[in-house]
Amino acid sequence: MAVGLLCNAAYSPAHADASTSPAVAAASPVQPTVAVGSPNAGQRLSAFLRGARWLPTVLDEQGFYLPGLVFKRQALLQDQQLQQRQLLTSLYTQAESNPKGTAGESAYLTALVKALAPTGRLPLLSADADYLLAHPELDPTLQPGDAGTVPKRPNTVVVVGSGGICEVPYFAGVSEQTYATACFHGQTDYAFGKSIDTLWLVQPTGQVLKKNVGNWNAENAEIPMPGAWIVAPWRNSGYPAQTWQNLANYLATQGVATIPVEAAQAKPVVYATQKEFAERAATVPLRTLPISANDFGFVGLIQTPTARMREAGNFTFTASRVAPYTRYSFILQPFDWMEAGFRYTRITNRLYGPQSFSGNQTYLDKEIDLKFKLYDETPYLPQLAVGLQDIGGTGLFSGEYVVGNKRFGNFDTSLGLGWGYLGARGDHGNPFSLLGSKFNVRTNAATAQGGTLSTKDFFHGRTALFGGVQWHTPWERWTVKAEMDGNNYANEPLANPQVQNSAINYGVVYKVNSNVDFGVNVERGNTMGFVLSIHNNLSKFNTSKVADPKPVSPFATPHEGPVEWPKTLQGVKEQTNWDVTQVETRGSEVRLTVRNGAAAYYADSLDRASAVLNRDLPPNVGWFSFDYNQNGVNTGEHVVDRRQWVARHTDYTLNGFTRADNRSDLAATEGYDFPYNTVYEKMPERATSKFSIGYKQIFGGADGYLYQFNLANDSRLNLNQSTWLDFSLAYRLLGNFDTFTQGSNSVLPHVRTDIQKYAKGSSFNIPNLQLTHLGKLSSNVFYSVYGGLFEEMFAGVGGEVLYRPFNSRFALGVDANSVRQRGYNEDFSLLPYHVNTGHVTAYYDTGISDVLAKVSVGQYLAGDKGVTVDLSRVFNNGVKMGAFATKTNVSAAQFGEGSFDKGIYVQIPFSAFFVESIPGNAQFLWRPLTRDGGAKLNRTIQLFDQTKVRDPRAIEYRGGSGE
Repeated sequence: MAVGLLCNAAYSPAHADASTSPAVAAASPVQPTVAVGSPNAGQRLSAFLRGARWLPTVLDEQGFYLPGLVFKRQALLQDQQLQQRQLLTSLYTQAESNPKGTAGESAYLTALVKALAPTGRLPLLSADADYLLAHPELDPTLQPGDAGTVPKRPNTVVVVGSGGICEVPYFAGVSEQTYATACFHGQTDYAFGKSIDTLWLVQPTGQVLKKNVGNWNAENAEIPMPGAWIVAPWRNSGYPAQTWQNLANYLATQGVATIPVEAAQAKPVVYATQKEFAERAATVPLRTLPISANDFGFVGLIQTPTARMREAGNFTFTASRVAPYTRYSFILQPFDWMEAGFRYTRITNRLYGPQSFSGNQTYLDKEIDLKFKLYDETPYLPQLAVGLQDIGGTGLFSGEYVVGNKRFGNFDTSLGLGWGYLGARGDHGNPFSLLGSKFNVRTNAATAQGGTLSTKDFFHGRTALFGGVQWHTPWERWTVKAEMDGNNYANEPLANPQVQNSAINYGVVYKVNSNVDFGVNVERGNTMGFVLSIHNNLSKFNTSKVADPKPVSPFATPHEGPVEWPKTLQGVKEQTNWDVTQVETRGSEVRLTVRNGAAAYYADSLDRASAVLNRDLPPNVGWFSFDYNQNGVNTGEHVVDRRQWVARHTDYTLNGFTRADNRSDLAATEGYDFPYNTVYEKMPERATSKFSIGYKQIFGGADGYLYQFNLANDSRLNLNQSTWLDFSLAYRLLGNFDTFTQGSNSVLPHVRTDIQKYAKGSSFNIPNLQLTHLGKLSSNVFYSVYGGLFEEMFAGVGGEVLYRPFNSRFALGVDANSVRQRGYNEDFSLLPYHVNTGHVTAYYDTGISDVLAKVSVGQYLAGDKGVTVDLSRVFNNGVKMGAFATKTNVSAAQFGEGSFDKGIYVQIPFSAFFVESIPGNAQFLWRPLTRDGGAKLNRTIQLFDQTKVRDPRAIEYRGGSGE
């Protein structure tokens, strides 16, 4: 059967004089009908476009419009017929159930959908042959029966909405919201919901973009192409948003926007005048609301917080200076509804303590903050949030607040009520006093121990209003802020009053780039302030892997004949850094045993390995299996269906604009004990060695900032498949740990607080020397036994057992260890202190917002007994944001400053940082202080990490959008 493509003119009732005869096309060098014959079925579209000279420059000269190419595939016609019927059904049923609400929309929308026949169109991100050649996964393969139509270049945009159907002359560079407002200019009535909050832009290519364009929710504009559809319903449309989305999806199958006669008869076409259009095009378009940090690092104005938040996954570092305070804030956004972070505040006109203790070191306060979104903004109601400031430190700056935000175009207003530090002006009573007079009293007692949650003061005492406005100026990078502060600065912490000439603060923020903001403010009416904020969405964070080997093309022709396994496995290692120790076959399956096959993203590594195997293995091989052998123990398999893998990488997908990522070609399995035929085998490496640079830091104590860089050598000697010896040597390169003077005052055994003595020990040390054996008691139960120098402070013997069913969200582990404290030089010497320590640990992937819960119960290094709760959000690119807290039978007084152990952390795959794919993770941990209570043994080998391929999400993690 021949593959025929037809070049013809598009018909538009609004331009009935436009030539629609095939003869028009035939007069050009572009052939109106091209019969390419059966041999071309299987040819790529890009090759056909080049051969037929359907190229942008050629078609433009002839007045044809390649972005509007309707590439038809017979197999899609039935699906689109069903799509049309379902849309018509929903229009009918919803009109019947809500006749009053849909009265103005039902007739012409139904007529429009009826008149637009299904086309069988396959959406294309681009019809440019050069682009398709560079992106073969977006380049369809021609099939028998495929056909295509290229329209004449359109000069209009069609808007469909609650206000009717409108045709607008195309103007270059004009936003989608301008077209919509120009069309329905006389019908807008904000009070009665006749305004457009959300619209759908359907480009002639078939790309559908949902955009917020309301006065309260607008985003940066998208520019329609000639021939675009714009679906723009009123806020109070009788049809739900999903119906309008379905309409946009159906219009995407039509190509260049035209108004059928039937639809025009059902609802007269509106024509926006050029004057009306020009007036709206001349106004400053609404843009995405800018968000920036306040002096405390949280999203806000200057001193005051707002209800706004960043996207989930964001991390923000903010440094601010407004005398006498210098603040360094680290803020995480694990969820859309939660900001959490910690902050160091240096009070530069107060000392850390007596000079005999800390010299001239200025005072440094440590704080923890939380903010929760209570309610999202709507057209009529503000976004609301509640926050707790300085809840986990000394409480010097503690306060609570409730704040709301409402946006009006390029202005964003906030109004809040503050308690404590945020409401120190105290010119209002406490609304909670209706619940009891106790809410009128606030102790404002800073805790010398720190870390105690002073819940008895939460939302107590008098209050003050605060709030302000920010203006997104016509200059995209500039935002102006002004606020009324709720603090009066007469009772600043540490008897440090500041002169306040005005409660009004104001300033400007300059957006250096998408990740850096710089602000200059005038605060208290007399003091300049400066804010530098660096932020990034870590859940989308990645770096292009330019240093990785060039991937093997999935289009490679499979090898015929015997396989050269050493050469093939070397190719796998170059692409993945996986060491394959055995190859087995069974029927059409090839199974590779991967020893210690770590990966930042297993799905990406499997793609690279499969590409090598697809190139080198004969066509009769249908399955690639990867059996993961972790230090001699099989932990699970990933199986790749070769045919589906090739199709996913070489066939254009129906969603058109983001490749399908359902990974139907990949499965995770427990592994099967089938009889296999071994075709290749090699022994694991006997010994390995590598050098690395290590870094340590201590910040927040009387010694200020301390740092140290070490050169380390990590070696491994494999005694057999599952028993090995790890040996690490380290040499101190540079740092200032020699200035470490603050010693331990702990009343507990000094299991962690003697860090000063270890830091000042030998420049040459042995961080780790450990003999380990790993084994498997059953298909779901793993064990390890180990002994030696575990970490810089402890040595001993121990063991662990882990129950972890394959692809289960639950795991349970038990570890037990008998340890002695090591000498301060980190050599082979031991100190008298001995303790038995161990925990029962439960791991549970809650399935709610990607939250992993980890709970440990047991005895800690100082002999105290208690529980550690660790909650973390794990994003799809492997980034983890978490917090932990440990409470033991040690009192707050015995524990010392901090009251109990706690902290927050961020874990980022190394692969996200570097231009090369590297397994492993970088972890950034912040805990207010290092104390002896609640201290755990640092075990280098933990079974939960060793068995991570059993995680049901292991093959779901993928590199972020930066890749």
